[in-house]
Amino acid sequence: MWYRLWILGLGWGWGQGYFLWREKQLFIGSEAQEVPTCAVQDGKAFYVGGYQYQRESALSDGWLVALSPTGEVLWSLTPGGAGPDRIEDLAVDDSLLYFCGVSGSALTHPEELPPARRGDFWAGAVEKATGRLRWQHRWGSPYLDKALSLCLTPYRTLLIAGLTWEDTTLGMQAVIHVVQAQSGEVLQRRLWGKGPSLLRRIRPVPGSSYYACIGEQDYRPFVGAVDYLGQVYWRTVFQFHRFPSQLLALYASTGRIFVGGRYGQAWGLSALDLQGRVLWEKTWSGSPFQGSLCALTEGPEGILYALGWQYSAQSHTDEHKGGQDLWLAAVQPDGRLLWERGFGGPQDEQGVGLLARPNGLLAIGAKLNRFSEAPPHQDAWLLWLRAVPCDSVPVEVRTDVPSLREKAQRPIRFWIDLPPGYVAQRIVWDFGNGDTAEGREVTYAFSEPGTYTIQPTLSLLYGCREVYLRPIVLRITRP
Repeated sequence: MWYRLWILGLGWGWGQGYFLWREKQLFIGSEAQEVPTCAVQDGKAFYVGGYQYQRESALSDGWLVALSPTGEVLWSLTPGGAGPDRIEDLAVDDSLLYFCGVSGSALTHPEELPPARRGDFWAGAVEKATGRLRWQHRWGSPYLDKALSLCLTPYRTLLIAGLTWEDTTLGMQAVIHVVQAQSGEVLQRRLWGKGPSLLRRIRPVPGSSYYACIGEQDYRPFVGAVDYLGQVYWRTVFQFHRFPSQLLALYASTGRIFVGGRYGQAWGLSALDLQGRVLWEKTWSGSPFQGSLCALTEGPEGILYALGWQYSAQSHTDEHKGGQDLWLAAVQPDGRLLWERGFGGPQDEQGVGLLARPNGLLAIGAKLNRFSEAPPHQDAWLLWLRAVPCDSVPVEVRTDVPSLREKAQRPIRFWIDLPPGYVAQRIVWDFGNGDTAEGREVTYAFSEPGTYTIQPTLSLLYGCREVYLRPIVLRITRP
């Protein structure tokens, strides 16, 4: 009879009491090309936005889809007009889903301007329950305008941030519009400076009266704070990160603002207080592989999760991972890296959005769909990751010595059983005499009599980097 020891993994270190395992994955979209750019959630559903191509030579339309918590499509919508349209950001209230983006469908552009270079500010509202378009509004100059992000205010208005090229002598300028949420009427406009600039993201800061925003000013990334009218409270410019630096991700929590993106030739993550002071900064080297950080959210135990992409260490062949892999990292609130993982397949994956669920995370990416009856085409790829406490994993530590007594110089077998879905990255056995072994199943013979404590240590993918399991105590007698 084999001896079985039922062990519960014990997480060590603050914030390492969870790991993430791949619960399920699926594609959403049609036989056309759908490219996700943003995602948002409320208590009953989550929503993905982007743009759609009916065929490769066609101009794009906006694309919206609402999904249940388990991934069933509730409704989908392709708002847009005759020109190229693209949704860039989403926000929700009790009954409406708001979107903003870029539309080339207005008639204010010179006829000689190619359709791909036409762009106006574009925003709209959709009923969350039915997917019915409530309103959409386009406005802008004869030249390129882009609405890149939006958020709601308590005053039934939207703050819509982006860029305008209306004055060709000044070049690209960051701009904020205050828009009436029920109709889309533009109430106020505020330009940021006269140098090359843009605003990429804007989000409310919990527990405060202002809104955090990120962008670039004179080719340097910055973080700023504005009020509900777009007036600037403060602005922090990242002086040490010049072009091609870009801040792409913004997450505001109580007392902290987290930003991330491309930091020169690396990619990075920074934390600021509510006065704009940088508290800490974490960077990932861009050499020999490159990547970027695209989305941020908080998960269980207050851990900050960062989603992006990185170039795979493997060559781009059918037998290995693709050139770009989805990348996920877990970081403590003080900036210490807990773990990071890349996952994907033989095709490129691009991280887009990261949403926190009650028991884990939902990662949204763009990926080539090769699993439908249609020819391979771009779709949104959804990956459910469940956060499981380390101390709830039913790990079985086994040995073939039922009495826990064995003679010296006789081989003893040790192994660990894990339930399906829990993938061990590393298992190390310490035999209590200075010898170690690695593997899910090992065989070892003690050369000298004595009492030995065998300590197995388990590392799981997506968290729980070092879980010390309860040791096995063996009595070794003379041969």
